[in-house]
Amino acid sequence: QRETQIQSRLTAFGRVQGALSALDTALNALGRKTTFAAGKATVNGQGVTAAVSGTPALGRYAVAVTQLARTQSTASAGFDSATTDIGKGTVTIKSGDGKTTLATIEIGDAGAGTLTELRDEINAAGIGVTATLINDGAKTRIVLVSKETGAAQGFQVSTSKKIESLAFTTTQAAQDAKYSINGLALTASTNTVANAIDGLTLTLTQAPPAGSPPGTAISSEVVVEPDAERMKTAVQDFVKTYNDLGKLIAELTKYDPNTKTAAILNGESVLRRIQGQISGLARGTMTAAAGDFSRLSDIGISLQADGTLKLDENKIGELAAAGPTRLARLFTTTSTLEAEQGFAVRLRAAVKAVIEPAGTLESRQEGLRASIKTIDQQQERMQARLALIEQRLRRQYSQLDALVTGRQSQSNALANALAGLPSLQKT
Repeated sequence: QRETQIQSRLTAFGRVQGALSALDTALNALGRKTTFAAGKATVNGQGVTAAVSGTPALGRYAVAVTQLARTQSTASAGFDSATTDIGKGTVTIKSGDGKTTLATIEIGDAGAGTLTELRDEINAAGIGVTATLINDGAKTRIVLVSKETGAAQGFQVSTSKKIESLAFTTTQAAQDAKYSINGLALTASTNTVANAIDGLTLTLTQAPPAGSPPGTAISSEVVVEPDAERMKTAVQDFVKTYNDLGKLIAELTKYDPNTKTAAILNGESVLRRIQGQISGLARGTMTAAAGDFSRLSDIGISLQADGTLKLDENKIGELAAAGPTRLARLFTTTSTLEAEQGFAVRLRAAVKAVIEPAGTLESRQEGLRASIKTIDQQQERMQARLALIEQRLRRQYSQLDALVTGRQSQSNALANALAGLPSLQKT
Protein backbone atom coordinates (compact mmCIF):
# COMPACT_ATOMS: atom_id res chain seq x y z
CA GLN A 1 0.00 0.00 0.00
CA ARG A 2 2.83 2.38 0.85
CA GLU A 3 4.56 1.62 -2.45
CA THR A 4 1.33 2.12 -4.43
CA GLN A 5 0.80 5.48 -2.76
CA ILE A 6 4.35 6.62 -3.51
CA GLN A 7 4.01 5.45 -7.11
CA SER A 8 0.84 7.52 -7.43
CA ARG A 9 2.76 10.55 -6.17
CA LEU A 10 5.46 9.89 -8.73
CA THR A 11 2.85 9.73 -11.49
CA ALA A 12 1.37 13.03 -10.31
CA PHE A 13 4.82 14.63 -10.30
CA GLY A 14 5.24 13.33 -13.85
CA ARG A 15 2.13 15.28 -14.86
CA VAL A 16 3.60 18.42 -13.31
CA GLN A 17 6.86 17.77 -15.17
CA GLY A 18 4.91 17.53 -18.43
CA ALA A 19 3.08 20.81 -17.76
CA LEU A 20 6.37 22.54 -16.96
CA SER A 21 7.92 21.17 -20.16
CA ALA A 22 4.97 22.54 -22.16
CA LEU A 23 5.49 25.94 -20.53
CA ASP A 24 9.21 25.73 -21.32
CA THR A 25 8.43 25.06 -24.99
CA ALA A 26 6.07 28.05 -25.13
CA LEU A 27 8.63 30.29 -23.43
CA ASN A 28 11.33 29.12 -25.82
CA ALA A 29 9.25 30.29 -28.80
CA LEU A 30 8.31 33.52 -27.05
CA GLY A 31 11.94 34.26 -26.18
CA ARG A 32 13.26 33.96 -29.75
CA LYS A 33 13.85 37.21 -31.62
CA THR A 34 12.84 35.45 -34.84
CA THR A 35 9.29 35.11 -33.50
CA PHE A 36 8.94 38.87 -33.51
CA ALA A 37 11.02 39.43 -36.64
CA ALA A 38 8.83 37.07 -38.65
CA GLY A 39 7.05 38.53 -41.62
CA LYS A 40 4.18 37.34 -43.79
CA ALA A 41 3.94 37.80 -47.52
CA THR A 42 0.80 38.82 -49.38
CA VAL A 43 0.60 38.94 -53.18
CA ASN A 44 -1.59 41.46 -54.96
CA GLY A 45 -1.94 40.50 -58.60
CA GLN A 46 -1.00 37.48 -60.68
CA GLY A 47 2.07 35.74 -62.01
CA VAL A 48 3.80 34.91 -58.73
CA THR A 49 3.24 33.44 -55.28
CA ALA A 50 5.43 34.17 -52.27
CA ALA A 51 6.26 32.22 -49.13
CA VAL A 52 8.34 33.29 -46.15
CA SER A 53 11.45 31.10 -45.87
CA GLY A 54 13.49 33.19 -43.45
CA THR A 55 13.36 36.71 -42.05
CA PRO A 56 12.55 39.00 -44.97
CA ALA A 57 12.84 42.76 -44.79
CA LEU A 58 9.48 44.44 -44.49
CA GLY A 59 8.41 46.30 -47.61
CA ARG A 60 6.75 46.14 -51.00
CA TYR A 61 8.23 44.44 -54.04
CA ALA A 62 6.94 44.88 -57.60
CA VAL A 63 7.40 41.60 -59.50
CA ALA A 64 6.90 41.38 -63.28
CA VAL A 65 7.14 38.02 -65.10
CA THR A 66 7.95 38.02 -68.80
CA GLN A 67 8.91 34.36 -69.29
CA LEU A 68 8.66 31.10 -67.34
CA ALA A 69 11.41 28.53 -67.14
CA ARG A 70 10.70 25.43 -69.22
CA THR A 71 12.05 21.98 -69.89
CA GLN A 72 13.02 20.88 -73.40
CA SER A 73 10.69 18.47 -75.13
CA THR A 74 11.78 16.58 -78.27
CA ALA A 75 9.50 14.12 -80.09
CA SER A 76 10.11 11.49 -82.74
CA ALA A 77 8.06 10.83 -85.84
CA GLY A 78 4.93 8.72 -85.36
CA PHE A 79 4.86 4.93 -85.76
CA ASP A 80 2.04 2.43 -85.89
CA SER A 81 2.79 1.08 -82.41
CA ALA A 82 5.38 1.00 -79.65
CA THR A 83 6.61 -2.36 -80.96
CA THR A 84 6.97 -1.42 -84.63
CA ASP A 85 10.38 -2.34 -86.05
CA ILE A 86 12.26 0.95 -86.40
CA GLY A 87 15.56 -0.68 -87.32
CA LYS A 88 18.94 -1.21 -85.74
CA GLY A 89 21.19 1.70 -84.93
CA THR A 90 22.46 4.30 -82.48
CA VAL A 91 20.74 7.24 -80.78
CA THR A 92 23.17 9.82 -79.36
CA ILE A 93 22.09 12.40 -76.78
CA LYS A 94 24.40 15.37 -76.16
CA SER A 95 24.30 18.51 -74.07
CA GLY A 96 22.63 21.58 -75.51
CA ASP A 97 25.92 23.00 -76.76
CA GLY A 98 26.89 19.64 -78.29
CA LYS A 99 30.17 19.48 -76.38
CA THR A 100 29.27 16.67 -73.96
CA THR A 101 27.87 13.25 -74.87
CA LEU A 102 25.29 12.30 -72.27
CA ALA A 103 24.42 8.84 -73.60
CA THR A 104 24.90 6.58 -76.62
CA ILE A 105 21.97 4.17 -76.99
CA GLU A 106 22.18 1.04 -79.18
CA ILE A 107 18.85 -0.46 -80.24
CA GLY A 108 18.00 -3.58 -82.22
CA ASP A 109 20.95 -5.59 -80.87
CA ALA A 110 18.77 -8.58 -80.03
CA GLY A 111 16.39 -8.32 -82.99
CA ALA A 112 14.02 -5.61 -84.11
CA GLY A 113 14.56 -2.16 -82.59
CA THR A 114 11.40 -0.64 -81.09
CA LEU A 115 10.26 2.57 -79.40
CA THR A 116 9.74 0.57 -76.20
CA GLU A 117 13.36 -0.60 -76.25
CA LEU A 118 14.61 2.93 -76.89
CA ARG A 119 12.51 4.34 -74.05
CA ASP A 120 13.78 1.76 -71.59
CA GLU A 121 17.41 2.24 -72.63
CA ILE A 122 17.25 6.03 -72.25
CA ASN A 123 15.58 5.85 -68.83
CA ALA A 124 18.12 3.29 -67.65
CA ALA A 125 21.02 5.54 -68.71
CA GLY A 126 20.48 7.81 -65.68
CA ILE A 127 21.01 11.09 -67.53
CA GLY A 128 19.12 14.37 -67.25
CA VAL A 129 16.62 13.26 -69.88
CA THR A 130 13.61 10.99 -69.51
CA ALA A 131 11.69 9.21 -72.25
CA THR A 132 8.01 8.38 -72.50
CA LEU A 133 5.67 7.05 -75.17
CA ILE A 134 2.72 9.15 -76.32
CA ASN A 135 -0.12 7.87 -78.48
CA ASP A 136 -2.29 10.44 -80.25
CA GLY A 137 -4.92 7.85 -81.18
CA ALA A 138 -3.33 7.02 -84.51
CA LYS A 139 0.43 7.07 -84.08
CA THR A 140 2.88 6.43 -81.24
CA ARG A 141 5.87 8.70 -80.63
CA ILE A 142 8.74 8.67 -78.19
CA VAL A 143 9.12 12.00 -76.39
CA LEU A 144 12.32 13.03 -74.62
CA VAL A 145 12.05 15.63 -71.86
CA SER A 146 14.79 17.24 -69.77
CA LYS A 147 14.36 16.47 -66.08
CA GLU A 148 14.91 20.08 -65.02
CA THR A 149 13.96 23.48 -66.38
CA GLY A 150 16.40 26.07 -67.65
CA ALA A 151 18.35 26.82 -70.81
CA ALA A 152 21.36 24.91 -69.50
CA GLN A 153 19.27 21.72 -69.40
CA GLY A 154 18.76 21.64 -73.19
CA PHE A 155 20.01 18.67 -75.20
CA GLN A 156 20.62 17.48 -78.76
CA VAL A 157 19.47 14.15 -80.26
CA SER A 158 20.97 12.50 -83.32
CA THR A 159 20.55 9.06 -84.89
CA SER A 160 22.61 6.78 -87.09
CA LYS A 161 21.60 6.48 -90.74
CA LYS A 162 19.64 3.22 -90.40
CA ILE A 163 17.16 4.73 -87.95
CA GLU A 164 16.78 8.20 -89.45
CA SER A 165 13.06 7.50 -89.64
CA LEU A 166 12.87 8.54 -85.96
CA ALA A 167 13.22 12.13 -87.22
CA PHE A 168 13.43 13.87 -83.82
CA THR A 169 12.01 17.39 -83.65
CA THR A 170 12.20 19.79 -80.69
CA THR A 171 8.65 20.83 -79.84
CA GLN A 172 9.58 22.98 -76.85
CA ALA A 173 12.95 24.57 -76.24
CA ALA A 174 14.53 24.71 -72.78
CA GLN A 175 14.52 28.25 -71.41
CA ASP A 176 15.21 30.28 -68.28
CA ALA A 177 12.63 32.31 -66.42
CA LYS A 178 12.78 36.07 -66.98
CA TYR A 179 11.33 38.47 -64.44
CA SER A 180 12.07 41.69 -62.62
CA ILE A 181 11.87 42.89 -59.01
CA ASN A 182 11.34 46.62 -58.56
CA GLY A 183 12.54 47.11 -62.12
CA LEU A 184 15.71 45.01 -61.77
CA ALA A 185 15.83 42.45 -64.61
CA LEU A 186 16.63 38.91 -63.40
CA THR A 187 16.75 35.37 -64.78
CA ALA A 188 16.46 31.96 -63.12
CA SER A 189 16.80 28.38 -64.30
CA THR A 190 13.68 27.37 -62.35
CA ASN A 191 10.32 28.94 -61.59
CA THR A 192 10.96 28.66 -57.86
CA VAL A 193 13.36 31.40 -56.81
CA ALA A 194 14.68 31.18 -53.26
CA ASN A 195 17.38 33.85 -53.23
CA ALA A 196 16.10 36.84 -55.18
CA ILE A 197 14.60 38.48 -52.05
CA ASP A 198 16.29 37.54 -48.79
CA GLY A 199 13.93 35.48 -46.64
CA LEU A 200 11.33 34.97 -49.37
CA THR A 201 10.74 32.18 -51.87
CA LEU A 202 9.02 33.31 -55.04
CA THR A 203 7.24 30.91 -57.37
CA LEU A 204 6.66 32.25 -60.87
CA THR A 205 3.31 30.90 -62.05
CA GLN A 206 2.23 32.83 -65.13
CA ALA A 207 3.81 34.53 -68.13
CA PRO A 208 2.26 36.54 -70.99
CA PRO A 209 0.54 34.44 -73.67
CA ALA A 210 2.60 33.33 -76.65
CA GLY A 211 2.76 36.01 -79.32
CA SER A 212 2.44 38.91 -76.89
CA PRO A 213 4.33 42.08 -77.89
CA PRO A 214 7.90 42.37 -76.56
CA GLY A 215 8.04 43.80 -73.07
CA THR A 216 4.66 42.41 -72.05
CA ALA A 217 4.69 41.16 -68.46
CA ILE A 218 2.39 39.75 -65.79
CA SER A 219 2.76 42.14 -62.87
CA SER A 220 2.04 41.80 -59.15
CA GLU A 221 3.11 43.29 -55.83
CA VAL A 222 4.50 41.26 -52.95
CA VAL A 223 3.84 42.94 -49.60
CA VAL A 224 5.93 41.79 -46.61
CA GLU A 225 4.58 42.92 -43.25
CA PRO A 226 4.91 41.78 -39.62
CA ASP A 227 3.35 38.38 -38.93
CA ALA A 228 1.11 39.61 -36.14
CA GLU A 229 -0.74 36.30 -35.97
CA ARG A 230 2.45 34.36 -35.24
CA MET A 231 3.39 36.75 -32.45
CA LYS A 232 -0.13 36.61 -31.02
CA THR A 233 -0.08 32.81 -31.11
CA ALA A 234 3.24 32.72 -29.24
CA VAL A 235 1.78 34.90 -26.47
CA GLN A 236 -1.42 32.84 -26.38
CA ASP A 237 0.58 29.62 -26.00
CA PHE A 238 2.51 31.11 -23.09
CA VAL A 239 -0.67 32.21 -21.28
CA LYS A 240 -2.36 28.85 -21.87
CA THR A 241 0.55 26.70 -20.66
CA TYR A 242 1.07 29.01 -17.65
CA ASN A 243 -2.59 28.63 -16.67
CA ASP A 244 -2.56 24.87 -17.33
CA LEU A 245 0.35 24.49 -14.93
CA GLY A 246 -1.36 26.53 -12.22
CA LYS A 247 -4.63 24.59 -12.55
CA LEU A 248 -2.81 21.25 -12.41
CA ILE A 249 -0.89 22.18 -9.27
CA ALA A 250 -4.13 23.39 -7.65
CA GLU A 251 -5.83 20.10 -8.56
CA LEU A 252 -3.03 17.93 -7.20
CA THR A 253 -2.58 19.85 -3.91
CA LYS A 254 -6.18 20.72 -2.97
CA TYR A 255 -7.92 19.74 0.27
CA ASP A 256 -11.69 19.29 0.58
CA PRO A 257 -12.77 20.28 4.11
CA ASN A 258 -16.26 18.86 3.59
CA THR A 259 -15.09 15.34 2.81
CA LYS A 260 -11.80 15.77 4.69
CA THR A 261 -9.94 14.32 1.71
CA ALA A 262 -6.63 15.56 0.38
CA ALA A 263 -5.31 15.33 -3.19
CA ILE A 264 -2.33 13.11 -3.88
CA LEU A 265 0.28 15.92 -3.62
CA ASN A 266 -1.34 17.89 -0.83
CA GLY A 267 1.37 19.13 1.52
CA GLU A 268 4.15 19.02 -1.08
CA SER A 269 6.01 22.24 -0.33
CA VAL A 270 8.14 21.91 -3.46
CA LEU A 271 5.10 22.62 -5.63
CA ARG A 272 4.19 25.71 -3.64
CA ARG A 273 7.74 26.99 -4.05
CA ILE A 274 7.71 26.36 -7.80
CA GLN A 275 4.35 28.03 -8.28
CA GLY A 276 5.31 30.96 -6.08
CA GLN A 277 8.56 31.56 -7.93
CA ILE A 278 6.98 31.47 -11.40
CA SER A 279 3.99 33.62 -10.48
CA GLY A 280 6.32 36.09 -8.73
CA LEU A 281 8.33 36.51 -11.92
CA ALA A 282 5.16 36.96 -13.98
CA ARG A 283 3.98 39.73 -11.63
CA GLY A 284 7.35 41.48 -11.72
CA THR A 285 8.74 44.31 -13.80
CA MET A 286 11.76 44.69 -16.03
CA THR A 287 14.06 47.62 -16.42
CA ALA A 288 13.07 49.22 -19.72
CA ALA A 289 13.95 52.25 -21.76
CA ALA A 290 11.54 55.16 -21.92
CA GLY A 291 8.53 54.25 -24.02
CA ASP A 292 9.12 50.49 -23.76
CA PHE A 293 6.90 48.00 -21.97
CA SER A 294 8.02 46.95 -18.49
CA ARG A 295 5.17 44.74 -17.25
CA LEU A 296 3.02 42.02 -18.77
CA SER A 297 -0.02 44.10 -17.91
CA ASP A 298 1.25 46.76 -20.33
CA ILE A 299 0.44 44.48 -23.25
CA GLY A 300 -2.87 43.11 -21.98
CA ILE A 301 -1.77 40.16 -19.82
CA SER A 302 -3.34 40.59 -16.38
CA LEU A 303 -3.08 38.42 -13.27
CA GLN A 304 -6.43 37.17 -11.97
CA ALA A 305 -7.47 36.59 -8.36
CA ASP A 306 -7.16 32.81 -8.80
CA GLY A 307 -3.54 33.17 -9.97
CA THR A 308 -4.25 32.63 -13.67
CA LEU A 309 -3.32 35.01 -16.46
CA LYS A 310 -5.90 36.65 -18.71
CA LEU A 311 -4.97 37.84 -22.19
CA ASP A 312 -6.59 40.76 -23.97
CA GLU A 313 -6.32 39.28 -27.46
CA ASN A 314 -7.45 42.44 -29.22
CA LYS A 315 -4.77 44.51 -27.55
CA ILE A 316 -1.94 42.06 -28.22
CA GLY A 317 -3.09 41.77 -31.83
CA GLU A 318 -3.04 45.54 -32.27
CA LEU A 319 0.40 45.86 -30.68
CA ALA A 320 1.83 43.09 -32.86
CA ALA A 321 0.43 44.66 -36.02
CA ALA A 322 1.60 48.15 -35.06
CA GLY A 323 5.22 47.06 -34.67
CA PRO A 324 6.86 44.16 -32.89
CA THR A 325 10.01 45.93 -31.64
CA ARG A 326 8.74 46.82 -28.18
CA LEU A 327 7.03 43.44 -27.78
CA ALA A 328 10.28 41.70 -28.69
CA ARG A 329 12.25 43.64 -26.08
CA LEU A 330 9.69 42.84 -23.38
CA PHE A 331 10.13 39.10 -23.91
CA THR A 332 13.53 38.50 -25.51
CA THR A 333 15.98 40.91 -23.85
CA THR A 334 19.01 39.09 -22.44
CA SER A 335 21.20 40.36 -19.63
CA THR A 336 23.29 39.15 -16.72
CA LEU A 337 20.94 41.10 -14.44
CA GLU A 338 17.54 39.50 -13.93
CA ALA A 339 15.82 42.90 -13.66
CA GLU A 340 16.90 43.67 -17.22
CA GLN A 341 15.90 40.33 -18.71
CA GLY A 342 12.82 39.89 -20.85
CA PHE A 343 9.95 37.96 -19.28
CA ALA A 344 10.36 34.89 -21.50
CA VAL A 345 14.09 34.77 -20.73
CA ARG A 346 13.74 35.00 -16.94
CA LEU A 347 10.71 32.71 -16.74
CA ARG A 348 12.39 30.05 -18.88
CA ALA A 349 15.50 30.16 -16.70
CA ALA A 350 13.31 29.52 -13.65
CA VAL A 351 11.44 26.66 -15.34
CA LYS A 352 14.62 24.99 -16.57
CA ALA A 353 16.10 25.14 -13.06
CA VAL A 354 13.10 23.07 -11.95
CA ILE A 355 12.89 20.48 -14.74
CA GLU A 356 16.58 19.93 -15.60
CA PRO A 357 18.15 16.62 -14.45
CA ALA A 358 19.53 18.13 -11.24
CA GLY A 359 16.56 20.46 -10.75
CA THR A 360 14.15 20.84 -7.87
CA LEU A 361 11.43 18.59 -9.28
CA GLU A 362 13.80 15.83 -10.31
CA SER A 363 15.40 15.81 -6.84
CA ARG A 364 11.98 15.34 -5.21
CA GLN A 365 11.09 12.54 -7.60
CA GLU A 366 14.45 10.90 -6.99
CA GLY A 367 13.65 10.92 -3.27
CA LEU A 368 10.34 9.13 -3.94
CA ARG A 369 12.08 6.58 -6.18
CA ALA A 370 14.57 5.97 -3.37
CA SER A 371 11.65 5.33 -0.99
CA ILE A 372 10.21 2.76 -3.41
CA LYS A 373 13.60 1.08 -3.61
CA THR A 374 13.79 0.93 0.20
CA ILE A 375 10.31 -0.60 0.38
CA ASP A 376 11.30 -3.17 -2.26
CA GLN A 377 14.34 -4.08 -0.19
CA GLN A 378 12.15 -4.41 2.91
CA GLN A 379 9.82 -6.68 0.97
CA GLU A 380 12.74 -8.85 -0.12
CA ARG A 381 13.95 -9.17 3.48
CA MET A 382 10.43 -9.97 4.65
CA GLN A 383 10.04 -12.63 1.97
CA ALA A 384 13.33 -14.18 3.05
CA ARG A 385 12.17 -14.25 6.69
CA LEU A 386 8.84 -15.75 5.68
CA ALA A 387 10.62 -18.45 3.72
CA LEU A 388 12.71 -19.38 6.78
CA ILE A 389 9.61 -19.40 9.00
CA GLU A 390 7.83 -21.63 6.48
CA GLN A 391 10.76 -24.08 6.49
CA ARG A 392 10.79 -24.17 10.32
CA LEU A 393 7.04 -24.70 10.53
CA ARG A 394 7.15 -27.48 7.92
CA ARG A 395 9.97 -29.17 9.84
CA GLN A 396 8.02 -28.92 13.11
CA TYR A 397 4.91 -30.27 11.41
CA SER A 398 6.84 -33.23 10.04
CA GLN A 399 8.18 -33.99 13.53
CA LEU A 400 4.75 -33.69 15.12
CA ASP A 401 3.25 -35.82 12.37
CA ALA A 402 5.84 -38.53 13.03
CA LEU A 403 5.19 -38.31 16.78
CA VAL A 404 1.43 -38.58 16.30
CA THR A 405 1.92 -41.56 14.00
CA GLY A 406 4.09 -43.28 16.66
CA ARG A 407 1.62 -42.61 19.42
CA GLN A 408 -1.19 -43.93 17.24
CA SER A 409 0.73 -47.15 16.69
CA GLN A 410 1.27 -47.54 20.45
CA SER A 411 -2.41 -46.88 21.07
CA ASN A 412 -3.42 -49.54 18.55
CA ALA A 413 -1.01 -52.06 20.07
CA LEU A 414 -2.29 -51.40 23.57
CA ALA A 415 -5.89 -51.74 22.41
CA ASN A 416 -5.11 -55.07 20.79
CA ALA A 417 -3.34 -56.30 23.93
CA LEU A 418 -6.25 -55.36 26.13
CA ALA A 419 -8.65 -57.06 23.77
CA GLY A 420 -6.70 -60.34 24.14
CA LEU A 421 -6.98 -60.56 27.94
CA PRO A 422 -9.50 -63.16 29.35
CA SER A 423 -12.70 -61.60 30.43
CA LEU A 424 -13.32 -61.43 34.19
CA GLN A 425 -16.80 -62.18 35.41
CA LYS A 426 -18.20 -62.00 38.91
CA THR A 427 -19.17 -65.37 40.40
